[in-house]
Amino acid sequence: MIKNFFYTLFLIFSIIFLYLTLLFDVNKHKASLERMISEQANIDFKVLGDLSLNLGTDTIIRAKQLSIKKNNSLLLESEEFNASVSITQILTGRFDVNSLSLKNSKLYGLNIDESVIKIYNAIAGRSYTINNTAYSNIEIIEAEGYYQNDMLQIKNIKLKTELLEGNGIGKINPVNETINISAATFIQTNDNIKKKYNKYYPIYLVDTQLPIIISGNYNSPDIDIKISDVLSKKLREQIKEKTIKSIKDKIRDKIQSEINIKLPF
Repeated sequence: MIKNFFYTLFLIFSIIFLYLTLLFDVNKHKASLERMISEQANIDFKVLGDLSLNLGTDTIIRAKQLSIKKNNSLLLESEEFNASVSITQILTGRFDVNSLSLKNSKLYGLNIDESVIKIYNAIAGRSYTINNTAYSNIEIIEAEGYYQNDMLQIKNIKLKTELLEGNGIGKINPVNETINISAATFIQTNDNIKKKYNKYYPIYLVDTQLPIIISGNYNSPDIDIKISDVLSKKLREQIKEKTIKSIKDKIRDKIQSEINIKLPF
């Protein structure tokens, strides 16, 4: 009986697998995916290329070239889109996205990297002019979340730009068309980025956690970079360390001096 049950179960999954790989055309449901994401986030989500479906432990939908707009203004463009979806929902033409990743994206409205460079150098007494104010180049965006109470809750998001890499959380309010993402980032230390910014490279922030908050409405988000707080904290810690070291050195010298007096050899 048990053997027959597992045989039947195996047969069902085999039929589903063959159907999805040989007969099911995910592109026929592209409009459903675009409509679901557009309605939930209150945006205009479009996939410009074809969709492909990869089956495995996680069912992944892949697409090339996507765009996100609001009121005909570009918010985001990506070269590649990957989404983990529920296989049981796909069969009904519904797409419940569990997680997604975007590669080589442009986030319009602010330049994260150059904003960091500008603020850091302003504190250091140097003037830096942002070359590109239109958008941020983001190498990787990976996010997990869920839709609850008319709100998109992002429980984990990974961001990687040319200058920064970090993780955070956030939420998107489609009704108010606002975004709020906070991330703990670190400065990248590869030679290319050092060469690009040269004397403006924020070397004093290397190996130091840099909090960043992106908030505001869809079309013109603001970025709050806590560089001043981070630098103040780091300076206080260094001063404290130097003070303790100086005291230790004086105590050691004092002890050594007394030993030399008592044991003059």
